[in-house]
Amino acid sequence: MNVQNIPRTQKDVKRAFIPKNDAFLFFDYKAIEVRLLAYYLAIGINDTSLVEEIRNGLDPHYETAKGLFNKSDITDEERQVGKTLNFSIIYGGGTPTIMRQLGVDYKEAKRLLEAYHGTRPGIALLRNSIDRILDSRGYIINSHGRHLHVEESHKALNALIQGSAADIMREAVVRVAAKLEHYQTHIVNIIHDEIMLDANTSEMPIMVYTIPSLMKPSEIDKVIPIEVDCEVSYTNWAEKEEYHGN
Repeated sequence: MNVQNIPRTQKDVKRAFIPKNDAFLFFDYKAIEVRLLAYYLAIGINDTSLVEEIRNGLDPHYETAKGLFNKSDITDEERQVGKTLNFSIIYGGGTPTIMRQLGVDYKEAKRLLEAYHGTRPGIALLRNSIDRILDSRGYIINSHGRHLHVEESHKALNALIQGSAADIMREAVVRVAAKLEHYQTHIVNIIHDEIMLDANTSEMPIMVYTIPSLMKPSEIDKVIPIEVDCEVSYTNWAEKEEYHGN
């Protein structure tokens, strides 16, 4: 079964997964794509605005929406538009993508895109910097030293972010697996940016205490805090909730 693509709303399938030990523990990177965007803005063009937003506890999607709608009092629906624009830019989308995702006409999609770049001007500068590197040597290098050969320049920023997120997860899995060698708790699944464990109750406190730190990439964490959320389910995969301790 391809567990990577089970829809979030399709609870019946996830209810079929139950722990063999006492509970499932889930360790999930918090907004890893946006944090990596902040990282590359900071190290690529010395734009720390997004880093500072996150360090100050602000919601980047809310802050984006404030610029899109030119006001400070943002509704949930408007925040969702800000979130859509943030991810659309990360994934290399343009006006047609915004039209499709938000169900707006060309004029409104173009206005939103222009307002976005007015709110976050560093994005265009970062893309221009990446384009120059691609033109000069034919590849870019991500946070882990991996060479990325990108055929279409508008996909380069996404390649940097997704490639870095994948490398961060690979390193985390290796470190977590090594930590678990002498425990009954073990990894049962990797879903996108989440590590899923089948946990023994007596071992859960040490897991919750140590695994988030094992998942953090130290060099990137120096620039932008990389946070890991923890959830638990004592019944099945579908019924996970925030972990509050025993």
